[in-house]
Amino acid sequence: MRYLSLLLLLPLSLPLLSLRVTAGDAPTLTAQARPSQDFFPQAQRLMQEQLNLINRMEKALVGADLNRLEAVRGQLFLHVGAVERFLTSQYRLPQVLCNNDPSRPAPSVALTASQQQVYCTLNASTRQLAPLLTVLEGRLPTLTDLAAVEPEARASRRPLGQRFNFRGPATPRYAPAPDLPPAEPPVLGIPAKTPIANYQPPLQPAIIAPQRAIAVLQAARERLLSAQRALPPSSLPLRDPSGNAEAIRRGSYGLSPLAPQQYAKFLNLPNTGIARILTAEAYRLDPNQLRNRLQPTVAEEFPFAPLRQPTNEFTPRLTLQIDQGNLQLALPELNYGFIADLGEVSLEDLDASLQNIPTLSAPQRQFFLNYVPPNKLEALQVDRQRFLTGKAGFGFVPPLSPPVSTQTPVVLNHTYLLRLVQFQLPDVIVTGQPISRERRRYVDLILETPSSDVLVAVQPVDRRIDGSYTVLWRVLNQYPDPQIVDLEAYVQLE
Repeated sequence: MRYLSLLLLLPLSLPLLSLRVTAGDAPTLTAQARPSQDFFPQAQRLMQEQLNLINRMEKALVGADLNRLEAVRGQLFLHVGAVERFLTSQYRLPQVLCNNDPSRPAPSVALTASQQQVYCTLNASTRQLAPLLTVLEGRLPTLTDLAAVEPEARASRRPLGQRFNFRGPATPRYAPAPDLPPAEPPVLGIPAKTPIANYQPPLQPAIIAPQRAIAVLQAARERLLSAQRALPPSSLPLRDPSGNAEAIRRGSYGLSPLAPQQYAKFLNLPNTGIARILTAEAYRLDPNQLRNRLQPTVAEEFPFAPLRQPTNEFTPRLTLQIDQGNLQLALPELNYGFIADLGEVSLEDLDASLQNIPTLSAPQRQFFLNYVPPNKLEALQVDRQRFLTGKAGFGFVPPLSPPVSTQTPVVLNHTYLLRLVQFQLPDVIVTGQPISRERRRYVDLILETPSSDVLVAVQPVDRRIDGSYTVLWRVLNQYPDPQIVDLEAYVQLE
């Protein structure tokens, strides 16, 4: 593999070495070439390609995909050669033309001042990027250990002149992962059964990009973008793909910037807001696809919308998702709640008393208004399970009809009533790690559990092509924060 890399780099090193000349050497060389008539179109195309390549290299350096890394390495190699051919076709000694030493005489060239600026910018940025071939090459063995193909086998099967299709991600060594059923909600204090005995999901790699390489890429990007003013006014502006990628991701998972303006009248009311409700698939991670676990997931990058102004304290959130056409409560850890479809009821006219709602039966209204969460952990989890299964009768005779549950079919412009009970459990309860003898005196502080209990109305107002929805929400009531009085019974002490 090392010899193959040297052979690949040899054609690149020759033109680089040939350009290492000084101004004193210029008179002995035939340096002048006649500039082409389409200098700016060619230069701008190469500058845009280089910006695109910088963006792809940044992703490859923080990613775990061997195919992406191999592809971008080849693209960089070909791009450097293309730039050097263009530069030498305009002036054969870039180092002489772009020499900023005022003590040396400037060479006589047919390029205009703007053309020289673009020429030297492209030359400098390319020379910044060329050494990154070694960096990309050095990361291949690490990613190869994660993929399912040996590098020697990959190289030996590659016919001369044939390119692999690198559009798909590399297959991990552990693929395919077992097709497991959806995980059951965890029950705190009771060991959870696993679908496969002793099976541990594969741990995704943690990859940190080399900071020097990232700094080089950023410097090259800034150099290229700063040369925009030297291009003709009639030319299209250079596009920075990194900004486009962020905009595309926000468009895929975030709220549309125009949505708050569209519903500004409603949002001027107190305790209201607007949010994007994603599909459950957006939060699921594919176990058969390699990823860098240091990079934020969709859930981390686009958390559930806060139901009040976020502070350093615990903030209740609109924990909703769309699953198979249902508006569903997402219930991490001990959080739970219930939901009911009120039909086409005006969101502005609702209040905390829930009066004059024909689609809400008297028992349901009483339950939404008067439900009190238990104050012991086992009872809380029993209630949580009853809501999950849709069997929450809670002593009503006859039982609630329809029974309250954690999901209901989603219909555009219908209004939904939610009761959300949320906790921020201490780490020692979630992880089961024991409290050391030295920390026992602080057990009350360690077991502090911020919580909230809110009554919220939600109305889907727009459906996106991916199945997600834009919703308006309104907090109708804030109940006393629920308490858990027996957490000490679930703590392990060293």
